[in-house]
Amino acid sequence: MITFIYMKKRLFSFLQEERKVLVLGHRGFSELYPENTMLSYSKCAEDPNIDGIELDVQLCKTGEVVISHDFSLTRTAGVEKEIEDLTWDELSKIDVGSFKGAEFSSCRIPLLETVFQTFGKRFYYDIELKVKAGKVNIELSRKVYELIVRYGLEENVMVSSFNPIALRFFRSLSSSYLETADIFTQSPGIPKILWHGKGRLVSLSSYLKPGLEVLDDSFVEKHKKSPLIAWTVNDKETVQRLLKYNEGGPMRIFGMIGNDPELIYKEINRCLGKN
Repeated sequence: MITFIYMKKRLFSFLQEERKVLVLGHRGFSELYPENTMLSYSKCAEDPNIDGIELDVQLCKTGEVVISHDFSLTRTAGVEKEIEDLTWDELSKIDVGSFKGAEFSSCRIPLLETVFQTFGKRFYYDIELKVKAGKVNIELSRKVYELIVRYGLEENVMVSSFNPIALRFFRSLSSSYLETADIFTQSPGIPKILWHGKGRLVSLSSYLKPGLEVLDDSFVEKHKKSPLIAWTVNDKETVQRLLKYNEGGPMRIFGMIGNDPELIYKEINRCLGKN
């Protein structure tokens, strides 16, 4: 776990000096527990080798910043409604754990504020802004930034998005102080113009979050001046492949996000000969 007193340095400079690769739980410890729930985050918090969590934020109908990856509740709750069409009172009662297993029926969608209140500086947070294509959602960016400042977490947060326009607005809102990243992948749901990180020309972000299918030798060489955080890293072979980019020179891979963060840090330690 990172000692956050060092976070007063720019994050990636610190990681480079320490030769440290961040280990982040994808939507918490989502391999074993319902994604983006307090239980999933708590299981990460229990392990000091897990540096932080990746999570997704959007606004519900009454304006609260809630944590959910999908715009719709169909997959995780079996409810064919969208987050933005439901009030917080309505959302707070919906079971989003049973899709993972009946024993998780008490899991609910959390507020970003609740996560900050509960875990504070224990985590490094990778917060993904969930903003639909062609939109900016100024209110979401403002409220997320206000919560970060209210809880004094400026040194513990980086913000990312598939939407470069929304990301640029957030970057300007925070006066470029917080680390920001374009997320990209070769997916039918993503405009082809954004498949290879070209959204950065709009967002002017400080690092990149490529999906594994684009993260190869040529990509790493092309973006050798940009810190890279890879997603979603879910097996030992991928950890080994990514660590090779950090051998014999400046680091290229500064973080790995995976459903099983324990697998990631154990394989990193094994590869680096650590106990």
